[in-house]
Amino acid sequence: MSWRPTGLLLCLIVALPLAAKNNDWPKVKEDCDQVLNPPKTEAGSPETPLWKRSMACGADFFTARPIHLTIKSIVPGGGFGPGPTFHEDFNRGKWQRYLESTAVSSFQAFWSAEGKFRATHDKFGKNNSARDRFAADFYANAMGLPHMDFYGIGPNTLKSNVVQFRERYVVAGSDIFNPFSSWFAAGAALESIWPDVGGVGDPKLRSITTLFNEGTAPGLTSQPNLIHYEAYVRPRHLHQFDYKIGYNFYQDTATGHFSFRRFRVDGTHTFHPFGNDNTFTIQDRLTISDVSRGNAVPFYMQETLGGSDITGQPTLRGFADYRFRAPDLILIQAEFERRIWGPVGGLAFYDTGQVATQASDLSLGQMRHSFGFGLSFWAGEKVWFKMYVGLGSGEGVHPYFGIPKL
Repeated sequence: MSWRPTGLLLCLIVALPLAAKNNDWPKVKEDCDQVLNPPKTEAGSPETPLWKRSMACGADFFTARPIHLTIKSIVPGGGFGPGPTFHEDFNRGKWQRYLESTAVSSFQAFWSAEGKFRATHDKFGKNNSARDRFAADFYANAMGLPHMDFYGIGPNTLKSNVVQFRERYVVAGSDIFNPFSSWFAAGAALESIWPDVGGVGDPKLRSITTLFNEGTAPGLTSQPNLIHYEAYVRPRHLHQFDYKIGYNFYQDTATGHFSFRRFRVDGTHTFHPFGNDNTFTIQDRLTISDVSRGNAVPFYMQETLGGSDITGQPTLRGFADYRFRAPDLILIQAEFERRIWGPVGGLAFYDTGQVATQASDLSLGQMRHSFGFGLSFWAGEKVWFKMYVGLGSGEGVHPYFGIPKL
């Protein structure tokens, strides 16, 4: 199977703008014209400084409708990529709807293309929270990852065994979310996943096929279409905790060999001990996978610890990205952020976690640890950019520069 982004890119760049009703580009032209030809006061001097005019022009390129420029991380280790984003609102009455699509490509030849239609409604249910809306999403994503690190499966893999594999996949599906009250919500998702995984052809890289096979990396030789079903609940309390507890079933539509079940809990506890400019966060994650006799969880669908996972969520930040991989996982993180001066803040964190090939092997006494510190950059009450170093792994320093997963 070979998935190419060409058709999706054409759809994103050419077809979707035909549906646009809003066009901000005349204003972009006006703002950028003022960089060299600014309005002047009666005394003949520019009304606004050059840096302000330049900032306004630059900001327009990242916010204009229906198309603007986006720069984003594709996956950890894949670099950042620029590309076009299309966004258009279709609101009507109590329904708010929008269509958005983005395509980016990095200098390392990683690429992604995604499109989503979202429809939200203010209230379905008498006790809905005012801060929530019913939401229905319909989406399609495609990614091309030419070289991803793989160290093996289990909690005791060697760093020296690192190899690379290529991964391309397409995902299409939908999900719904409904808040039944201020403290409880629920949702469900249904999606189809078409993976394509194999060795790398670059002679400068060590391919996964040189050290691993189907027995040590299940799913290496064949990747069937998977249908993913999910149901979840969201118990939460405003400004204190937010949990997602989900049951997932992945159905191998070919032989059934790679069908598996997964129970996953993600929790976040947030505190502001000294005001909104100070945030103390505790995050925890538990994943338990289960297979029928003779089945296996594909290695590319297993959980990872180290750096950030494939979705960009931080894990054991003192280790390399994807350093440990297995079907089961436990992770606990604590982080303190404090605004120091203007938009600049400081942060410190501690992570501990473990992966395991079976849930009974998860043990608090065998968890790995890392810690670190760095800087954060704020806009309003949110952090929009982080740079830090992860330490304590015994495997060197792991730096991070990027946009945190919000």
